Amino acid sequence: MTGCHTTDFTVFGMYVDRKRILLGWSEADVARTCDIMVDDVRMAIAGRRVGPDAVDALCEWLGRDASFFDLPSNRDRMEAAR
Repeated sequence: MTGCHTTDFTVFGMYVDRKRILLGWSEADVARTCDIMVDDVRMAIAGRRVGPDAVDALCEWLGRDASFFDLPSNRDRMEAAR
């Protein structure tokens, strides 16, 4: 897993909420399936920072590697601005 400081929690939360809605699941259903606390699911959906264990569990549920949600580096931003 990548460090939590590099995770774009806004995008991460949108992916978690989208899959939850498409499945018709509650936040508790997601938490139960991922074996994490409901508060972690709610915080993730709100775009707030959650711990690395919750990120790993939710990424596994999403079928995505945690690096998919990394913030672009400063170098990437500078190259994109060119």
